[in-house]
Amino acid sequence: MIHKKETVRLFAKDITGDLAKDRQEVIVNWRAGQLVLDEPSFNGGKDIGPDPFTTILSGLVGCTLTTLRMYINRKGWNITDIHCSVNMLQKTEPFKTFIFRTLSFGQPVTNEQKERLLWIARNCPVARLLQGEITIDTLLSDNAAVPAGTGNYPPSDTESLQATENYASQI
Repeated sequence: MIHKKETVRLFAKDITGDLAKDRQEVIVNWRAGQLVLDEPSFNGGKDIGPDPFTTILSGLVGCTLTTLRMYINRKGWNITDIHCSVNMLQKTEPFKTFIFRTLSFGQPVTNEQKERLLWIARNCPVARLLQGEITIDTLLSDNAAVPAGTGNYPPSDTESLQATENYASQI
């Protein structure tokens, strides 16, 4: 059972990124280190790291597998090997994205276990995030040190101002 609770902030410290002049690689700074994102060579990059779409799908794979592992361990089931494949398709008119995910197990799994594991995978936190309503509020700032959700342009409307105040109060 997924416990309903209001989550307000996922990260104590913002995830940040920097792009150097004449380069495609983005250095992403997260709580314990750095990650390099890059574009494939056909998009002008050097392919030295995953591209942004690969990173999103990798997050889904990672969350799916770790959520399943936690559930399997809690149930005491003897399922040691899990494989997850994902890919995506985008339609342009109307704009719509489809993410395809397939799971397989290295051991025999009962129909009851399959049904439950499918439900767990469909409801892992990243799958829920990607299937939920997402609002991206983007602001500009003259200072790179300001936290996410703050900035000085554009002037805020009432809804954005309330969301920003709620977010900023948790910093």
